[in-house]
Formats: sequence, structure tokens, C-alpha cells
Amino acid sequence: MRYAKLAILSINIAVGLVASAQTPDRTSPRSTAAGKELFHQNCSICHGVDAKGYGSMYDPNSAEASRRVPPADLTVLSQQNAGKFPAAHIRDAVDMKGSVPAHGTPDMPAWGHAFDTMKFNQKRFEENIRNLTAYIESIQDPKK
Repeated sequence: MRYAKLAILSINIAVGLVASAQTPDRTSPRSTAAGKELFHQNCSICHGVDAKGYGSMYDPNSAEASRRVPPADLTVLSQQNAGKFPAAHIRDAVDMKGSVPAHGTPDMPAWGHAFDTMKFNQKRFEENIRNLTAYIESIQDPKK
């Protein structure tokens, strides 16, 4: 009987350790890859595939004033913030809490309702914002 309890306890501990080892942290390769996919689906049209600010929506010769404004180069955010990546600012910009006029309004953000509709599943919404933030942090260019 004692050995059965010990075996059950050992199995529970092993399962817990395996489960915790498989839980991705915010900068795991999996979260960065998921963030990259989100970026390419929702952000690259303005910020460009390379995130340097020259996506297909940017047109310096456009009759539309909003399209003549170059989007931010997302690869130099750390450099512009004394070497510290502004993760909170990125989260707020995506969640429409910050003031980024080019992102539109909370009622109609520039990326449509791609992230807004995720708010019905708060856990998924927060995970997507973490993943997107992790990806943007991963592309910071230390040379600039």
C-alpha cells in the first residue's frame, strides 16, 4: 500500500514537471514564431515585411494625407528608448490603449477588428499580444 502511494505521488510529480517544462514563456521560440505570423497578417501592410516602416499602405505620393506618413520603424524601438524595449507601449498600441493616431480608433483600428474580436477570449487575446510583443522585441536591431 505504501509503495502504491509513493508510485502515485511520483507519477503526479513527473506529470507536473513535464507540463511545466512544456509551457512556453513569453520569449520562447514558439511565442516569437506565433508573433511573427500575427505581425505579417496584421501589421506588415503598414510597417513592412521587415518592420522598417515601408509597407504597401505607405505611399509618399498619395493624395490621402494619412498614407504619406511613414509608419514607425519597429526595429529601432529599443535604440530610441535608451536601449530598453518599450514592451508596455507596444501592448498598449495593439490594445488601443495608447495614442497612436495612425492605428485609428478603438471602434475601427487600422487592422480592422483582428485583435478586437479576440477580446471575447481574454486569455487568447493576451497571449496574442504577448506573442506579437515578443516578436517585435526579437527584431530589435542593436546596430542602429
